[in-house]
Amino acid sequence: MATIRRPRTLRSLALPAPPPEAWLVAGVLAATAAACGALFSHPAMCAGLAAGSLAAGVALYEPRAIGPLLALALPLEISKLAFPFLQTRSELGGGLDPTSIVDAGRIVVALAFGVWLLRPGRPRADVIPVSPLTLPLALLFAVFALSSLYAIDVSAARTETLRLVFSLGTFALVPFFVRDRAALRWTLYAFIASVAALSVAGIYQQATGTFFWNAGLGLFGERRINTTFADPNHFARFLLEGVVISMMLWFYVERRVKLAFLLPSMALAILTLVFTGSRGAWVVGMVALPVAVMALPIERQLRLRMLGLGAALLVLAAVAVSAFNPYFAKRVNTFTFGFEAAGARPYLVKAGLNMFSDHPITGVGAGGYQSSFESDYLRYKDPKIKANVTISHTSLVTIMAELGVIGLTALAFVAARWAWYVRALLPGAPPDLRAAAVGLAMITVIIFLGSQTEGRFLEDPYLWFAAGLAVAIDAISRSPAARIDAAQDAT
Repeated sequence: MATIRRPRTLRSLALPAPPPEAWLVAGVLAATAAACGALFSHPAMCAGLAAGSLAAGVALYEPRAIGPLLALALPLEISKLAFPFLQTRSELGGGLDPTSIVDAGRIVVALAFGVWLLRPGRPRADVIPVSPLTLPLALLFAVFALSSLYAIDVSAARTETLRLVFSLGTFALVPFFVRDRAALRWTLYAFIASVAALSVAGIYQQATGTFFWNAGLGLFGERRINTTFADPNHFARFLLEGVVISMMLWFYVERRVKLAFLLPSMALAILTLVFTGSRGAWVVGMVALPVAVMALPIERQLRLRMLGLGAALLVLAAVAVSAFNPYFAKRVNTFTFGFEAAGARPYLVKAGLNMFSDHPITGVGAGGYQSSFESDYLRYKDPKIKANVTISHTSLVTIMAELGVIGLTALAFVAARWAWYVRALLPGAPPDLRAAAVGLAMITVIIFLGSQTEGRFLEDPYLWFAAGLAVAIDAISRSPAARIDAAQDAT
């Protein structure tokens, strides 16, 4: 006799109970939906709320995805226009209106951290990993904050101090969310993917003459590619950083990842680097890329072959581009101007050195270079230069002029501790983590060298992103899982 099966009821299905944080997710989504409806006529605010909602959901269910999200969001400098609060000075590269000191990347990671702390049952111990960099960075922040008490431009000093606060927050939260090899690998992959995507966008700009955000770069028949960056020089620096990280991962990934992802990304980045017209980045690349190859933990003969192949590819790309892009040949010819061709402004350097000699101990205050130049040092402006450039392009001179000996001492303390930290990290790390750490250290070198002719050193978000990932590598290499992997590799 056949058995009659009764239809299942909801009770018989025994559905799992919703997780304890489900009410948080539902509340965030409901608040976001309501706010989007109220701000229907403000698309930038709606986009910001959507990003915050995404960060909240990801932080609650998969915190390790915040690292890749940050890597994808940081290049969107154009998002600085979406946050009208905390405005800063005009960006370099076209006389843009003042933008915000924060961007989508740092807003997302801050919101994710805040929501993560609200998760029920979340332990509060070991919230943010610490490192030997904590003390020198605290002293550097103190110098910035104290300069607002005597600065020539008090508003600028406060703004730069707040900018440093956001940068230090990014530095602290990167190792908080990147806590294992998988999170680190996907964060680096996301960074390289953003480089590849913006390289394609840059090639589109070059081919069509379309400019995003900074239309002034297309004036006078010149095409300097910037994509979502305000300044093409900073975009070029970003491309170099992506090439370095791709090189460091090359020997520790599968063959299909090399051929289908890393190799096309590097090729696109190098081609787009030519289109940026950034002479300073070209010079830094000719120095940094060979050094990065020599720092790879591989055999000497393989390093030499890579150097030869890389040099041949660069020469081939330069010849091919110059054949159909006369502007590239024109930019190359300007190297006959010497140091100034790389982007430096001798009259700005001279003015900065005189600011330092007039205020040797404390400087004119954080963010005060431009105000001081326009009020007391305008006589140093070169009358032959038509462009009204009054922002320092040389970061070391800027720090000397704005923060004096005190600031230089604090910065030297940070640099010395950073060099010691990376050197101490390398011997105990597995080969793949050691290569990644070398690549991140090279990023900081690229940023520092580039900032001597293009500005933006401590203001560069990738300086703090790379430093945070280095701290994450240190924590990962010391974890029990890393020791087990190292023992298996040894056997």
